[in-house]
Amino acid sequence: MSELSEWFSVSRKTAHKWIGRFFEDGERELKERSRRPHSSPNQTLLPITTELLTQKRKHPSWGARKMRLIVGKKYPEWRMPAEVTINRLFEREGLVKKRRRRRRLHPGCPQSKAREPNDIWAADYKGQFRLRDGSYCFGLTVSDLFSRYLLGCGA
Repeated sequence: MSELSEWFSVSRKTAHKWIGRFFEDGERELKERSRRPHSSPNQTLLPITTELLTQKRKHPSWGARKMRLIVGKKYPEWRMPAEVTINRLFEREGLVKKRRRRRRLHPGCPQSKAREPNDIWAADYKGQFRLRDGSYCFGLTVSDLFSRYLLGCGA
């Protein structure tokens, strides 16, 4: 058994399992078995999913949070699934459209590009913060936009 398991690069326990399967049901049992669990105790019950889906079809603009509240109030005895679970259910059924993410530029970000060092300098007020002695510090930095080099930092 040791030589056999070493030859196939498996543990002895796995080799015993495969030989047992072969003697039990023949060669067809040596194929890879499904790893899916036999039961899922936290699976959402069918009446809950059907009610959520019917409500979503009636009100397509409602999201998972609102749907959870509405159906939960209608059936207080039901243990409602989480918002993420409801979202996944809606996505699986094709009731949710994926939105394209819009990239927004920061309003303080300059639109012009620096072509060489010292072409454009940027001054950035860092806001106020309190020091240990209780006084306020107003930080200001000046940097070169091309090299991102910090030219000055004042308080």
